[in-house]
Amino acid sequence: MKKAPDHANDQGACGQQMYLLPPPPFSPTYPNRSTLAGEALAILLNGGSITHPQFEGITASWRLSEPIRQLRRDHGWPVETIEIAAPTPERPDRYIAEYVLPAWVLEEVGVHHG
Repeated sequence: MKKAPDHANDQGACGQQMYLLPPPPFSPTYPNRSTLAGEALAILLNGGSITHPQFEGITASWRLSEPIRQLRRDHGWPVETIEIAAPTPERPDRYIAEYVLPAWVLEEVGVHHG
């Protein structure tokens, strides 16, 4: 795999973020495909996004946060969280998490997305 993305334009609280060492190369590991983390990664690697209701419909698992945590912490995948509106009659101000992989990750692993 190639090197990690250039962080030269990252902004810190007081301006440009300085790094003492270059970031490590992007080298995530793949969970077993038969696990919930493997199922979530397969969806994300297809260039898709996933929310809890979608994941529950696909896997019958009521928990998506743990597989996402595993992908991030145990396997090194930089899964992004996007808060999306998901109002209900009882909670018109409700938001839920939608998870995606950044475009640079999809390009890095050779996934063509639109």
